[in-house]
Amino acid sequence: MINIKPRELAILVIGPFNEPFDYLLEDSSHKISNGQIVEVPFGRKQSVGIVVGEGSGKVPKEKLKKINKIFEVSRLSDECIEFINFLATWNCVFKGLVLKMILSPIEAITSPKTSKVYRLNFRYEKGVQNDNTLNLTPKKKLVIEFLLNSNSFSKGENIIQACNVSTALLRDMVRKNIIDEEFINELPTPYLIDVQKTKYENNKKLLNSHQSSAVEKVNDSIRVKRSDCFLLDGVPGSGKTETYFECVQTCLDEGKQVLILLPEISLTPDWEKRFYDKFYFRPLVWHSNISKNKKKEIWLSAITGSKCVIVGARSALMLPFSELGLIIVDEEHEPAFKQEETVRYNARDMAIYRATKSSAPIILASATPSLESYHNMKIGKYIHLNLPLRATGAELPEIKILDLKTDIPDKGRWISPSLLIEIKSNLLKKEQTLLFLNRRGYAPLTLCNACGHKIKCVNCETWLVEHKSRNLLICHHCGFSKKISNNCEFCGSEGQIKACGPGVERIEEEVKYFFPKAKLAVLSSDTMGSQNLLIDTIEKIKKNEIDIIIGTQMIAKGHDFPNLTLVGILDGDVGLSGGDLRAAERSFQILQQVTGRSGRHALNKKDRGKVFIQTFDSENEIIKAIAKNNRDDFFERELNARKNAQMPPYGRLASIILSSKQEKDLGNYALELLKFSPSFKNVKIFGPAPAPLYYLRGKYRKRFLIKSDKEVNIQNVLSNWIAKIKIPNNIKLAIDIDPISFM
Repeated sequence: MINIKPRELAILVIGPFNEPFDYLLEDSSHKISNGQIVEVPFGRKQSVGIVVGEGSGKVPKEKLKKINKIFEVSRLSDECIEFINFLATWNCVFKGLVLKMILSPIEAITSPKTSKVYRLNFRYEKGVQNDNTLNLTPKKKLVIEFLLNSNSFSKGENIIQACNVSTALLRDMVRKNIIDEEFINELPTPYLIDVQKTKYENNKKLLNSHQSSAVEKVNDSIRVKRSDCFLLDGVPGSGKTETYFECVQTCLDEGKQVLILLPEISLTPDWEKRFYDKFYFRPLVWHSNISKNKKKEIWLSAITGSKCVIVGARSALMLPFSELGLIIVDEEHEPAFKQEETVRYNARDMAIYRATKSSAPIILASATPSLESYHNMKIGKYIHLNLPLRATGAELPEIKILDLKTDIPDKGRWISPSLLIEIKSNLLKKEQTLLFLNRRGYAPLTLCNACGHKIKCVNCETWLVEHKSRNLLICHHCGFSKKISNNCEFCGSEGQIKACGPGVERIEEEVKYFFPKAKLAVLSSDTMGSQNLLIDTIEKIKKNEIDIIIGTQMIAKGHDFPNLTLVGILDGDVGLSGGDLRAAERSFQILQQVTGRSGRHALNKKDRGKVFIQTFDSENEIIKAIAKNNRDDFFERELNARKNAQMPPYGRLASIILSSKQEKDLGNYALELLKFSPSFKNVKIFGPAPAPLYYLRGKYRKRFLIKSDKEVNIQNVLSNWIAKIKIPNNIKLAIDIDPISFM
């Protein structure tokens, strides 16, 4: 008898852990390698983890717990394990929490989709039809004949359909041991990618020389499996999507998987349609609102290496790809790629690392790249793919500045007389107008005229936003709401409550007053309550059934409306100043994106699109750069300012955010932490200071800002610092590497 010795294995378990735990595998003859997903006892519960190596040998064998189960799914690839380690180390978060994201949905592992299958019992594979003791009916003989001609298991529904029998008959045959019944895990159904290739070839669009050159460079990297990073940089309407679609097809031809990251899932309905019109199959769409079964199917497609295209928000990067051949990050500059809760990470930056480890190229696409990406392109770290012309051949729009100090709207109104004249002219020409204001609701502030009291949220240090259509005042940070009242709760005055400033609802009210016959659509996250409503509204706009579109940043990017020839930016000053490092950059990006909606299909110079920017600060450098379509001049000036201040991309930033319901305890701990702060010549620590939003979601917040030279390992500095003092139970500490938000 062979003596099989137990084997010690190191298991990384889901949860707030960085180090693996040792467990025993009783049957050491069982082939198991790193990345294998297992179930282990942990405390009083069962937990899921992965094998990351041999046991440490530090724990006596008699004290080691045994691995309960080895799940019958593919293991995580070595590249995926390296990705977990890097993301956790770079962002100062627990490896076990990153693993939790990778293994989500856990049901794909613990309760995979199964099918009931049947095959002949091995004892009756020959001669069973002549066994008179079985009293075989003609229908049972049909089932046996069907299974004899099958080389493996057959699904119950296939047998029932082919032999015209009932499930009761199959149960009877199982009971008599004529056939065996088993449950098997179902793998995802392969998509009709290859079948539809001919249609794709017939539907290929002619690309201009700039697009063709970009495609050729990326395709070369795909074929030789070289992890180049490309910055696909083109003016709005230059055909960036059509360009990277050609690269998607090349990757599929190589039998590889494609991941496309979009900043907001609201972009996907229109994007999905464009994808289907191009390829004649639908991509696998990953986001928080899809069903669990769909998530399981996509997760299994990724881990089994099925040839597929997966498109989704930032969390799609956490899927366990095993045959990744290309990553695309569309609108790479968007702050939505940064996750701000629990495990903090920037999906764009982590995608670059993942592409490198997968020997796959990555495309960062944007009309307004982030300053970091623009800088990396300038120093040769990224390969520049420039698309300087609109794909339709249309010229860029004419941009004019409207100075609100001289072009003054009527009292209580927000649209200037000059812009009203242009809107009226556009309506007469039956062309569409977009009015952009990046403020949801009716008014951003409500106050009492009698005492000046501003109505604030009870959970946050912020004003409540009036949503007149719902008769509610709402906090956009925590969701708190209350009904609108005309009585001041502070001084008791009646009829003195006043809405200050405009939101998109207020602009809708104004447009209806001036243009009562115009057909309107308001696009914001409040008005577009479902995907179907958003899809229907976008289709109406494309069919020219809407005259005037009023929208927030939801409408600023990713949409192509052929008949939209006029854009009015109602408050060009929003976000131009403030303490945020990236305030100017973000303002420029969103204004540039909005202006790019106008005149995308106007082929004659006399019909080129128009853009009007309303502002009180017509000499502002951002406004002037937008008006001149001079992006690079703005970027160079902004980079120069960053360089002088040694700010990113020339230096490093990190934040420590402390929060607690107990204000006094928070202050005491922040001061204690300051006492242990490290002292390095090339590391500066600012704070603790109250966060700009000091009271948020029922908690007080303080921040440290850490600035260092680029060569400093800022993660080690922070990890060693916070390890010197125990964090009280009522204090939450979060580290944010390369912060996007400073709120």
